[in-house]
Amino acid sequence: MHRKIIIITLIIFTIILVALFSNFMTPLILQIPFILIAFSSVFFSRGILIFLTALCLPLAQSPFRMIQSAAIHLRWVFFALFFLHVFGDIFLGRTVRKIKIFDALAIVFVVFAFFSSLYSLYPSLTIERATTALALYISVFWIIWKYVYEQGAEKAVSLILNVTLLIFIISYLMIFISPRMVFLSGRFQGILQNPNSIGITCAIFLPLSLWQFLETKKKTPLFLFFLMLVALFISASRNSINAAVIAMGYFIYMRSKKYRPLIFFTSMSLIAILAWAIQTLAKQFFYAYYRTETIPTLGGRVEIWPLAWNLIMDKPIFGYGFGVEERILSLKYAILSQKGFSGYLHSSYLGIILQLGIIGFILFFIPLFILLFKELFSRPDSRMPSLRHALRTSFMAGLLCCLFESWVYSVGNAQAFPFWIIVMLLVFYRYQDKETDMPTAMPEGT
Repeated sequence: MHRKIIIITLIIFTIILVALFSNFMTPLILQIPFILIAFSSVFFSRGILIFLTALCLPLAQSPFRMIQSAAIHLRWVFFALFFLHVFGDIFLGRTVRKIKIFDALAIVFVVFAFFSSLYSLYPSLTIERATTALALYISVFWIIWKYVYEQGAEKAVSLILNVTLLIFIISYLMIFISPRMVFLSGRFQGILQNPNSIGITCAIFLPLSLWQFLETKKKTPLFLFFLMLVALFISASRNSINAAVIAMGYFIYMRSKKYRPLIFFTSMSLIAILAWAIQTLAKQFFYAYYRTETIPTLGGRVEIWPLAWNLIMDKPIFGYGFGVEERILSLKYAILSQKGFSGYLHSSYLGIILQLGIIGFILFFIPLFILLFKELFSRPDSRMPSLRHALRTSFMAGLLCCLFESWVYSVGNAQAFPFWIIVMLLVFYRYQDKETDMPTAMPEGT
């Protein structure tokens, strides 16, 4: 814990330096955090590196421009350090696993992402985004995998939850410091990019925080659970609320084997009461809160998706190049720029097809769907850790959030890094099961 305090203080100090002096000493001052972080990586554990990376990604969306600028630079330094750790492990022979099938799939996808730069309208951007995808794969599936192998999945999840707690505390404190920065059109966004970003964060981490409370009985994860519950409500992120309700319902149902009939009956009763309240006592509040007038257009998505689909039909196999989603629509339809269109399709599934075509969709999402199917319909096992149920739930919530938001393939996004850690942990458990079930060799003479 003392090491964490020291290194976090060090990083915060360097960020403040960057913020104060970036106007007149940018080239020199930006080298200071890089040197300090590289120095600290020698003396501190990889858990610190994971913690700081997960912390830096949300700070890169901070409303404070100076902190945002520093965090944007620092996050790529952290990913570079992950690269150095991998090369060091390979050189010293300290890797803990061999190449698996999912590694081959990931490498094929990354190669295809680089290949798309040959026909991309923005080749330099495509190469940049493909490089970040490679960095994410190496960081999560090699370095963090090794950390989980040595320290346990529970510790990795605790690290991410600690970061989440810090982000939400800062977000709530900002209400008293600068409320205009944490609300967008009356919806809570905290220090993240928009209300939907904080909604996705809540949907993914609510099951994990509840799991940690049920396992440890500590107040901190329960405090985080209620912080996220309130944030999800005041963010009014409809897709995230739906995803959280479905995922949490699954988690509670799977967690309580003895009381499943009671849980089912209680859930149906609450749904009936809620439906009655919506139609009577809270009708006006619900219509205003849920923005029912925009439901027919899905918040404007119905206007954008047909245009995107026309572009997809022009290049259905290979797409327009990895990482060009936010630019291609505005380029092809100039009227969208005049209307202030942000560029993203607000659907990860359509977004990946637009960028890399049907091939990219198959390489990216089909393995995730297969993993989800295998996890949800796997054979019940009394030895299964309870964390695995929570990870399945978070994984499910993440894929549901992909329906109406573009985020899962954007490495710089605050939610992508922890989501892929969740995916890695599920894959880790599956390979651990295989190794456990493998018959051991019989000794000679038996």
